[in-house]
Amino acid sequence: MASAYVLMQVPDTKAIGDAVGFGSSFLFSSVFAIRLAATRKLTPAGPLLGLSLCALAIFISAYLHDKL
Repeated sequence: MASAYVLMQVPDTKAIGDAVGFGSSFLFSSVFAIRLAATRKLTPAGPLLGLSLCALAIFISAYLHDKL
């Protein structure tokens, strides 16, 4: 996430940063959702799923802000 943020700060690599941020947060969200469904225990998959979903929403928002 930090590397995606750094890439997003430079205008030449902004698109790469958006892709890395979206891809990594989508991957983390998927993995933690599967782990939460498999174990049915809230900790640690629940908070990490919430954090990953928040990061996904932020990266989608940043991408849409740049496109509009």
